[in-house]
Amino acid sequence: MNVRAIDFVAIHVADMKRSLAFYGDVLGIVIPPDDAGHPMHHMWAELHTHPVTLALVHDPAHAGKGCGAALAVIDVAAAVAEVRAAGHPVVMEPFETPVCFMASIADPDGNILYLHQRKDGTAG
Repeated sequence: MNVRAIDFVAIHVADMKRSLAFYGDVLGIVIPPDDAGHPMHHMWAELHTHPVTLALVHDPAHAGKGCGAALAVIDVAAAVAEVRAAGHPVVMEPFETPVCFMASIADPDGNILYLHQRKDGTAG
C-alpha cells in the first residue's frame, strides 16, 4: 500500500449540533451550509480548514477518545486486503459515498485510521 496524503482528520463527537456550534462559533471555523440532500449530513460534517479537511463524525462510542486520520490510497479495497493479510483488524468494511470510497482500520493501539479514495483521483 502506498499512502499518498492525508485527506482529512476525523473527530468523533457525541452531539453533532453541539460540536458544530463549538467549532463554528467558538473556534471560528467556516461551517459549510447544511445540505439536507447529502445522505450523511446528520452524521458527518466537513469543515473548511484547508489544506486538510476537519471532519466531525457523529460516533458517540468513540467520542472523546482521539482523532482518526484519513489516509489517501489508490484503491481502498486493495488496501483493506493488505491490512487484513497482515493480521490487523478492519473496523468498518469498504463503502461508497457519492464522492469517495472509504473503510476504517485500527492501529495496534486501537486508534482509528480511515483508508480513503476520492473518486476524482485527488489526494491531500
